Amino acid sequence: MSELVERLRSVHDRVAQLLRQHRELRAQLDRVGSSERELGQRIAVLETRIAELEKENEVLRTSKARHGVEEGQGTKQRIDELVNEIDRCLALLNN
Repeated sequence: MSELVERLRSVHDRVAQLLRQHRELRAQLDRVGSSERELGQRIAVLETRIAELEKENEVLRTSKARHGVEEGQGTKQRIDELVNEIDRCLALLNN
C-alpha cells in the first residue's frame, strides 16, 4: 500500500510541476504575443513612413528635374547674352 501512496505522491508532484510549467509557458506566450503586436504596429508605422518618404522623394526628383531644365535654359540664355556682348565689343574694336 505504501508503494501505491508513493506512486500517487509522485504523480501528484509531477502534475503540480507540469501545471507550474504550463503557467510559465502561458505567461511567456502572452509576452511574445504582446511583443508581436507591438512589432506589427511598428512595422505598419514604418511602412507608412516609407511610403511618405517615397512620395516626397518623387516630388523632389520631379522638382529638381523641372528646376534643372529651367536652370539649363537660363544658363544658355546668359551664355548667348555674353556672346552677343563679346560680338559687340569686337565690332567696336574693329571700327
